[in-house]
Amino acid sequence: MGKISDFFRMGRRAADIEPQPEPRRHTRKALPRITLRGYESAEGGRLESSWSRIPQSPITIVEREWLTLCARGRDAQMNMDHGKKFLRLVRKNVVGASGVLVIPTVTFPDGSMDALACKAIAEAWREWGLMPEVTETLTWRELQGLAVQSVARDGEIFVQKLKGRDYGKYRYQLQLIDATRIPPTLREDLRNGNRIRAGIEFTPAGKRVAFYIRVDVEDYADGYTFGGAKYQRVPASDMIHLFLPEFIGQPRGLSWMGTALKRLHHLSRYETAAVINARVGATKSGFFQADPEYVDVTGDPEDELDFPEFAEPGEFDVIPPGYTFKEYNPQYPQGEFKTFTSACLTSAAAGLDVSYSALTGDLSGANYSSLRAGALDERETWKDLQQWFVDKLVRSVYEDWVSVAVLAQAITIGPTPLRIDRVAQYKRARFQPRRWAWVDPAKDANAHRTEQDGLMRSVSESIRESGRDPDEVFDEIAEERRKWGEKGIALAATKAAPIIEEEPDNADEAAGTDETDKG
Repeated sequence: MGKISDFFRMGRRAADIEPQPEPRRHTRKALPRITLRGYESAEGGRLESSWSRIPQSPITIVEREWLTLCARGRDAQMNMDHGKKFLRLVRKNVVGASGVLVIPTVTFPDGSMDALACKAIAEAWREWGLMPEVTETLTWRELQGLAVQSVARDGEIFVQKLKGRDYGKYRYQLQLIDATRIPPTLREDLRNGNRIRAGIEFTPAGKRVAFYIRVDVEDYADGYTFGGAKYQRVPASDMIHLFLPEFIGQPRGLSWMGTALKRLHHLSRYETAAVINARVGATKSGFFQADPEYVDVTGDPEDELDFPEFAEPGEFDVIPPGYTFKEYNPQYPQGEFKTFTSACLTSAAAGLDVSYSALTGDLSGANYSSLRAGALDERETWKDLQQWFVDKLVRSVYEDWVSVAVLAQAITIGPTPLRIDRVAQYKRARFQPRRWAWVDPAKDANAHRTEQDGLMRSVSESIRESGRDPDEVFDEIAEERRKWGEKGIALAATKAAPIIEEEPDNADEAAGTDETDKG
């Protein structure tokens, strides 16, 4: 005991004392910072302040934007070269030079073709197509072209079906209604529970009941008045509303040129300014600057000097003393003009869903491979629009016409009218829109011949892809061979031509770089 006390009395140096472990401290580790990320397009900020953040209903879009888009689309057709070119492209590629061909395919109950009925209906349809419209100023082909062009420009067109003794031999004609006659801002809640939105009457379930057409005649027989204006109510069963919807529940069509109109407008103004600037630069104009040491610049303004105002080639003039000539020579446009306009037109072509070369006619940078690749994609777009056009207009008109004409006994086989109880069979038809030839048709013809020999394609299919009716082609061939036989022409001359081996069109194809034709 004494030793221990002596130990504590003597003490120890700090270095001699064994270090004791520090008590464990429980510290909270800092967690990594988590940043929630979503779509950058949904982020806000100063640069996105003018970008829409609240979706609008299709009805609101139509009521607010339709009139402006329609007006600017029509201005593009009248005043913008590329706007007019786009509308011509739509008309040429959807309808074409011959319009959509209608080929009756009436059959008997056993499935065999009723050739006499098909021929009678085809001839009557061709006759009706000479004056299908109530004003008798448009043929069926012209009506198709005007309709699809109006849809591309305005977003829609209305076609009223008129039936009765007053409407031609076949008791059926059409009337084109300008889309502006059905106001997109007309809305009304009716007592029967229906509602009028964008000039169209709907049931509570959204089914179309009627269209309200603004009339100019004060004492129109079937007029309805809303807001001081008078309207004709046309049942939906008597109207074809032709448009291509982009939203669910969209009541009216919107211009196909909508995304490109602003760019085309600014580009048109830009080109106009550049042309004016170039004209000013070409005139070598300038200003006369007075030297204050020699000219009294505060003198009487009536003391006018004789300054030369016009210059002729090879002519030199004298300016008054004390003045110097300062040339005004704007250098714009220069090399960047073509690059800038090409970039703008490329974006516009994307918005219009056509190729740059088709919209501008500029083939300077194109070759066979690029033309073929661009044509393939663009033609799929045209085929899609052709099928929409057939389903919504051509088929509807044809089936209505057949029903009315057969009931009116206007279609006959000789003196005998077609039977009314077979109306459903008489409506059967095949619709053939226009088709296109390739840049090198020999390759296409050889490919078709190979597929026909391998039983992968029929001759009729190849003829339909050329935009013609196989029956008409076969009839022409049969008639030609009959005439050749009468005139002693050897039938051996009608033998199918052999397959032609083509040489590559350019170095790219010779090297095998045409990716489009591979496989």
